[in-house]
Amino acid sequence: MDQNSLQCALVRGGTSKGVAVTRDELPEENTNAALLSLFGSPDERQIDGLGGGTSTTSKLMIVEESDRDGIDIDYEFGQVSVRDSTIDYGGNCGNMTTVVGPFAADENMVDVPYSGEATVTLYNKNTETRIDQSFDIVDGRATTVGDHQIHGVPGTGAKVETTFYDPAGTAKKGLFPFDEPVTTLDVDGVPVEMTVLDVTTPVVFVQASSLSVTGTELPEDIDTDPEFLHWIEQIRATVCAELDIVDSPEDATVESPGFPKVAFVTPPTDYEATAGYVSESEIDITARIMSMQYLHPVYAVTGASCTAAATLLEGTIPNRVADVPDGDRVVLGHPKGKMSVKANVNNDEVESVTVSRTQRRLMEGRAFYTLETNGQ
Repeated sequence: MDQNSLQCALVRGGTSKGVAVTRDELPEENTNAALLSLFGSPDERQIDGLGGGTSTTSKLMIVEESDRDGIDIDYEFGQVSVRDSTIDYGGNCGNMTTVVGPFAADENMVDVPYSGEATVTLYNKNTETRIDQSFDIVDGRATTVGDHQIHGVPGTGAKVETTFYDPAGTAKKGLFPFDEPVTTLDVDGVPVEMTVLDVTTPVVFVQASSLSVTGTELPEDIDTDPEFLHWIEQIRATVCAELDIVDSPEDATVESPGFPKVAFVTPPTDYEATAGYVSESEIDITARIMSMQYLHPVYAVTGASCTAAATLLEGTIPNRVADVPDGDRVVLGHPKGKMSVKANVNNDEVESVTVSRTQRRLMEGRAFYTLETNGQ
């Protein structure tokens, strides 16, 4: 047989899309090669696979029942490169995490009520983080119908609430990997002031004005500026090496293209988002985050969780530029509109972060892959 196949589902989680699959469906050998073929990578259109040709539509969730005490489901996230033959397992994806509990429920991997609210406890293997997820079940399946709206997805859907517990230090270097809220690193001979914070994922925060941008740019502004793309990737690559994720900055784009993330922030600002006008009075901070060397068209949920925590932690660059809210809910403005994140910060300790998103199973069945054509 010239093709092999596996059972999986094409799913949308938040503002991302990808493939959810149980671990026992994966081949024991040449696993990454099979998955790259499944997605159609490397190819900028992923024309020969299930990938959508962008970083936010080329995502993988591997789901399995857990044998850990107090945990229902383990899962692992993979960021499947569009243009290269790589899958980055270095961190988690908050948007796609939204699908894990509902997927497990629909696959009968966890006990849930026939109708009513289900709560599933997850364990993310990438970051070794415990997560609680609640969502509604109707007639034995996770419902997708509801009135919850998120900017970046048309219409409304059923709310999925996800709480990440003890989310700091996923890279094993603490809340502030460089020990201080603000540090300055030499990037190609230029001193760059930044905050490096690790909450659900490590993020490098730079003030937009120091990059000679306003912070209200849209993807078409950033993604067509090769000089900016090169410079902000150099910043990310420098931190990547300093965190010992790679040996040198030159290795970062290939070996760890998705982690750490890099974001640029500015005070609350009026701007025209893709989905409509955003008023500075509606948001606490204006933020943009990169995804696989291009501007994220919305905002990464793990990045938003880190941004919310940074906004509430004294001395950070996000805290410096934000209109810091009195409570624990931070609203950030992104290219599509705005997003709300609840961050439970106690002094300098981040106890949890909570986000609400929607999800939908788009298709299920057998997907085909071949190992002969992608050079693996």
